[in-house]
Amino acid sequence: MSALRKSIGRVGQTPAVLVLVVALAALVAACGSTAATNEASPTPSSGATVAEATWTEADLAGVETDPSLTAALPASIQSSGAIKCVSDIPYPPWEYFDPPDSTNPAGFDFDLSQALGKKMGVTVKFIDMPFDSILLAIKGGKADMSMSAMYDNEERQKAGFSFVDYTFDGTGILTLKGNPHGITGLDSLEGQTVACESGTTQQAFLTNLNKQFAAAGKPKMQILVLPGQPEALLAVKSNRAIADLTDYSTALDVAKTTGNGNVFEVVEDPAAPYDPQMDGIAILTKNTALVDTVQKALQALMDDGTYGRIIAAWGFVPVESVQVNAGPAYAASHVTKVE
Repeated sequence: MSALRKSIGRVGQTPAVLVLVVALAALVAACGSTAATNEASPTPSSGATVAEATWTEADLAGVETDPSLTAALPASIQSSGAIKCVSDIPYPPWEYFDPPDSTNPAGFDFDLSQALGKKMGVTVKFIDMPFDSILLAIKGGKADMSMSAMYDNEERQKAGFSFVDYTFDGTGILTLKGNPHGITGLDSLEGQTVACESGTTQQAFLTNLNKQFAAAGKPKMQILVLPGQPEALLAVKSNRAIADLTDYSTALDVAKTTGNGNVFEVVEDPAAPYDPQMDGIAILTKNTALVDTVQKALQALMDDGTYGRIIAAWGFVPVESVQVNAGPAYAASHVTKVE
């Protein structure tokens, strides 16, 4: 994360952040699985019963293609008729496989990507890839863009990426059910082993937090960096780590759906979610035709009500207008305006 909270202790929560908490909590109610999960495995699962009830294949078929957007796409995409969109799966409720033992993508990012493809008149191929390989794949020409709950921040922009921002999230602490280690907030993590997924903003968050611990004369954490969310959950379940730092929305969903809600819980801290951020569609900045066209397509979905329906189906926080590289500044101004 580009902007870590300056205070490590329990920080008072603004009404705006409270609105984000309520909205993300509503997400769990919207996305809770109706199917029993496998208690032997911590792999996250997320049922899509509510999303399917409010956003269906028939709804997708009803999205009207805009030929002017098709014509504005890069020539290579017009020729192939497809956009290669990479995503780290599973990471519910953003993306997951349905059923879990299949390779059929589902989730909020998937639904929105398919609507964008329909609006632009091309197929969006949703491709599974480890999170820490996503930006490298786009830079190397193996993919065109990514929708993977990725924060739009200054570091990634400086690395040559632009973000078409489409919702908000923040960071939460996920631990075992019953909170056996008595975690109350970030201070509780000092001197402990904490898991996170490689290449995420949570990894940077923990690294910066360790610097603050050291400056305050407190014992540093051992940061257990793992290749994916399933591995991070397994580390917590096997007591290799006392907690997993992950997106707040994902923490809520995992706690709700894994083992019928009996395996994990989200630490209740008035300061959470930590540092609300913008999530964006990552595209190479130099690929201006694709950045501009995706922005216009998303705005068109907003104008015709499609975006609102998908956002409501999954319970995420909507943006007011489609912007590029708005990042943390927009997130802060947005939540400030919400009373």
